[in-house]
Amino acid sequence: MKMYRKHMFTTSLVLAGGLFFSTSTYAAVDTNQVEELIDSTVEETEQSGGLTPDNLFYFLDKAAENIQLFFTVDNEKESDLLLSFLNERLAETSDLLVEEDKEEYITDLIEEYVDTLEEAQEMVSEVITDEEVVEEVKEELSEKLEDSTTLPDDIEEEVDEEQKAVLDEKRQEAYIVANVVKDIELETVKDLREKGFGFGEIVKIVTFAEESGKSQDEIIALLEEGKGYGEIAKELGFHPSQIMKKVVNKKQKDLEEKVKEAEEAGDEEALALLTASIDKVEQNIIDFKLTEELAEIDEEYSEELLEIEEELAEELQDIEEELNEELAEIEKALADGELTQEEADEKILALRAEAERKMNVVKQEASEETIELQEEAEEEKNEVREEATEERDEEEESEGKKEEDEDEEREEDENKEDEESEDKDEDKEHEDKKDNEVAKEQAKKQAEKEREEKKKAGEKEREAAKKQAEKEREEKKKAEEKAREAAKKQAEKEREEKEKEDEKAKEAAEKEREKKKEREEKAKEKAEEAKEKERGKKEKGEKEDKEHKKDKEEERDDD
Repeated sequence: MKMYRKHMFTTSLVLAGGLFFSTSTYAAVDTNQVEELIDSTVEETEQSGGLTPDNLFYFLDKAAENIQLFFTVDNEKESDLLLSFLNERLAETSDLLVEEDKEEYITDLIEEYVDTLEEAQEMVSEVITDEEVVEEVKEELSEKLEDSTTLPDDIEEEVDEEQKAVLDEKRQEAYIVANVVKDIELETVKDLREKGFGFGEIVKIVTFAEESGKSQDEIIALLEEGKGYGEIAKELGFHPSQIMKKVVNKKQKDLEEKVKEAEEAGDEEALALLTASIDKVEQNIIDFKLTEELAEIDEEYSEELLEIEEELAEELQDIEEELNEELAEIEKALADGELTQEEADEKILALRAEAERKMNVVKQEASEETIELQEEAEEEKNEVREEATEERDEEEESEGKKEEDEDEEREEDENKEDEESEDKDEDKEHEDKKDNEVAKEQAKKQAEKEREEKKKAGEKEREAAKKQAEKEREEKKKAEEKAREAAKKQAEKEREEKEKEDEKAKEAAEKEREKKKEREEKAKEKAEEAKEKERGKKEKGEKEDKEHKKDKEEERDDD
């Protein structure tokens, strides 16, 4: 996990060289100053995103981060630094989202966020499994790592599907690590670390073994066979999302038990913090449910699309085989003399044209099925997103109602206190009552303000979801038009190629007929030559007979 840091350290070394090879500066730097610099940097990066990648001096910002990491030898402080860098990457991404033509930088920042998140989870896990570190520090780092997996809505909406899949996988892995690694036995952690596994993999091995009932060694054996975690989960009969669901539910249950303890102890401060944590977990449950349902829709769409492609391939193959059989019959009829070459060519052209027509019909039907399938998948996704938005709104309304009830309860308690103190001091009661009324009014205004803010936030989310749905419909429409245009071009290309093939076939047939005609003419000429030779021989024989007869007559006359 240190590779990313080492890769970036080369640039940092140039700056560090200028710092440490200057005599006066070198003498002035000590460990305390470095730690003070680190602490101040963590605080600053949590407040602002700083420079963004489109800035000319952004490399200095990155170099400074790597210098800080290089001089940090304490795992706790290094974990804090990495977590603060995660927040900085998110802040930089949000800053770029308001500008145009920054997609390339946003993609790079998300990749850096994923790399840093993976490195942070490893470093935080090192601290959590260190027996010498106090529990408060472990708990704080676990909470920070968990918080770092939550992305602002504006970032999630801008990430493309492929990158979002990787992003969601790494965020879920970090969330599980933050909540599970502390419960794994140290001996197990040490054993798996010695085998070369990172904490993200250790958590997966342990949770996969628990979920499937297999041993950790059996899971490792499957990994050594070259299988991925998704493939292993499928083979063992469960989905990785089941683990995330269990972790989130356990987190919620633990928090609810702590809330009861805080209520019994009357610890208002702890109760407020725990209530906020529960609200966060409930929001995580809604977000995770949305991610899981969208993934299920995509998986179902991919399976149905594969079926369409397989059916198309089979139908095209059937048409091709049928065409080849009919062509073979024509060739046989031609060889047997049942058809002339011209008749055979006409039949071949007709068969090829019919086969092409059938193929185009099949392709068009497959294209229409694919488009319809895409539309259904997008509609399902939009419905799921709308349901998630409504669920968030209901959660916010429920939270607002809960706050109102708490305000009313506080008012009742305050009124009771006012009544009890009435007999003691009327002047003080009047003053307290006035103060209480002011406080009530302020609390009421504050509650109203919070409700308005939540309402606006809900409306903003719904508007964003509506815009996103509209954007996806436009993209889908463009994709459909592009697909139809591509299909049209492909069909036109195939027709042109077919015409060329037919033209070549006709030319070949014409050449064959010419060759046949030439052979017939040559044979005729040879026959004429043979007849001419035969006549010459006959005439010569007749002439010789006449001469012989004449000689005999002359001999008789002489006698």
